[in-house]
Amino acid sequence: METRALDPFDDAQMRAFYDVTWRAEMEDGRPWNIHWTHDELAASLRESPDDHKMEGVQLLGDDGTVLAAGVVGYGLLDNTDKAWVYPMVDPPVRRQGHGTALLEGLIARCHELGRSTVTMNASYAGPEDDGAAPVRFAAANGFHVSNTEIFRRLHLPVDAAFLDEVDADSLAHREGYTVETYVDEIPDHLLESYCGLVNQLIVDAPTGEVDYEASATTPETTKQRFAQHQKVGRTVFYSLAVKDGEAVAQSDVAVQAGDTHKALQWATFVHRDHRGHRLGAAVKVANLRALQRERPDVVQIDTENAETNQHMVSINERLGFEIVAVSPSFVRRFGQDQG
Repeated sequence: METRALDPFDDAQMRAFYDVTWRAEMEDGRPWNIHWTHDELAASLRESPDDHKMEGVQLLGDDGTVLAAGVVGYGLLDNTDKAWVYPMVDPPVRRQGHGTALLEGLIARCHELGRSTVTMNASYAGPEDDGAAPVRFAAANGFHVSNTEIFRRLHLPVDAAFLDEVDADSLAHREGYTVETYVDEIPDHLLESYCGLVNQLIVDAPTGEVDYEASATTPETTKQRFAQHQKVGRTVFYSLAVKDGEAVAQSDVAVQAGDTHKALQWATFVHRDHRGHRLGAAVKVANLRALQRERPDVVQIDTENAETNQHMVSINERLGFEIVAVSPSFVRRFGQDQG
């Protein structure tokens, strides 16, 4: 066996790599899992934006068969001491040491990049359990739990009258704010303030024992992401709370291309100077309305939140999101636990 960097521009390699990732995530008995489409993963590996890069690493058998496939992701302009890894082993060949071998290759690549903090995540059916397979695998490879999020799912459609009720509750608190929704792109006049929200999110969001500096997303890199979403057929709904011409709260929901019935709740964030106006509920309701209007074929929406983020958890619970799985994040630091 050997680990080898994936050539994402080699279509045959890319297909074999992707097929293993799909089986590892979608055919191993975890029905809540979500995964890239082939075009999404290929585009991410081939055409990273200027502020972030993803690479593929594969574990090959003696006959050249892909046994396991992993991804390394890292920032180019911020948090340059960190990287995240995601190892995936083909279900038929699990419990043979392939996950550990692949993870060693992923970590070696992180070392080459000079990254001293490596994170990864996984999910399992709850409740929280130190003996769950992903936790044991992480511990056996020098990682420990840094933060735990809970995976929740909302079945659609949500009754329109109920959404009106939730929105009305926040309306009295948001005088001076407007709520605007856009599909696929955000207008130029709001891009800079939207990027400010995105950049601050990783600082303010609960991330356990790993501290992050603000991201370095710019209007230019955001436009690169818009273009990539459209190229792979991903539809993204952006709802913003706006005051004095600037976005001060945001919520993003994405729907993959193809015959899908799922949507994924990406970030929801309210600027710290504008909290207390129930803007989080307002932008989430706006996005749900737009999603249900534009994509009535979508029957569920998934999200993850740290349980310490009680405000956002309470909004999700009121909207009807139900707990499906536990999603811990693991960390391993080098220079402290290893030379």
